[in-house]
Amino acid sequence: MAARYAEMAIRFGAFAVQLAGATDEELGVSTVAITGAWSYSGRPVAARLLQAGHTVVSLTNREIPDPDPHDGRVRAEPYDFSPGALERAVDGVEVLACAYWTRHDRAPLGHRGPWLSHAEAVSRSGRIIEAAGAAGVSRLVWTSIANPGLDPDLSYYAGKAEVERLVRESGLPHAILRPVCFFGPDAILIENVAWAARRLPLLPIPAGPEYWIRPIHVDDYAELVADAVASTATFTRDACGPDRVEFGELIRTIARLSGGKARPVRLPVSACAPLYAVASRVMRETILTKDELIGLSRNRLDSLEPPAGPTSLLAWLEEHVAEVGLRFAREPSR
Repeated sequence: MAARYAEMAIRFGAFAVQLAGATDEELGVSTVAITGAWSYSGRPVAARLLQAGHTVVSLTNREIPDPDPHDGRVRAEPYDFSPGALERAVDGVEVLACAYWTRHDRAPLGHRGPWLSHAEAVSRSGRIIEAAGAAGVSRLVWTSIANPGLDPDLSYYAGKAEVERLVRESGLPHAILRPVCFFGPDAILIENVAWAARRLPLLPIPAGPEYWIRPIHVDDYAELVADAVASTATFTRDACGPDRVEFGELIRTIARLSGGKARPVRLPVSACAPLYAVASRVMRETILTKDELIGLSRNRLDSLEPPAGPTSLLAWLEEHVAEVGLRFAREPSR
């Protein structure tokens, strides 16, 4: 690990020398609008873009946290879908890096107030794309999901495929990035798998053929977005890490590293779903929905593409085993 960091420092030093005296135009510095600069994945994206010298604007409905991790350097614009509002929000923006979406098709457990369905998220994504084109945005970098469109019965994957179609039909140069899921400090899926593996003797997972997971570290994903912002190429690629781990083996590995005794128990989705529903009520947080369990069982968290980031999930777990899974991770309130 120390050798890797030393190599990264040498490369960064050489890169800094190359940048000395370069103009903004030579560096590809631009004004970039992103979505959710204070969200889990958006925060490192904003930080990486600021580090590269870009001016960053964020579309968000969150309150800016205090203290602000970006030190006031990101201008916030609200999601306002009234006529002309989005166009004004991205006026003067050259690149839009968008991760707009909603996890649940229905309001999750404990939610109060209005909620956005997947169909509505598709419609609003189309509105964002239209606004970008009308405002003169020259490039889109869109966060999708691995394996979209293979499951017309699962609105998450079907909706993501529809949004990809809208991006392609926009006529704008674009990059579509397809993460499987994220890992890193407080990443919900990995954190809660680790939380359960530390405490439970048995952990129900969907039965059937083996299924795999290829998560990417959230900082590697931020680097990938920054590279796509600077690129002029139009492309679509999976955003996955170097490790491809069978899901049951992931549970056993986390249990072994953390001193837990959990082992996976494979049950039909029809049996898993009500168990997770009961657990969600106990924890007052949706853990996995039935559709997410179905997607997992259909191997939708897998990818056979080359890794898009260098950080190993298994090495990261070994390095951070003392803190991973100590607490149950919750989605931020909105």
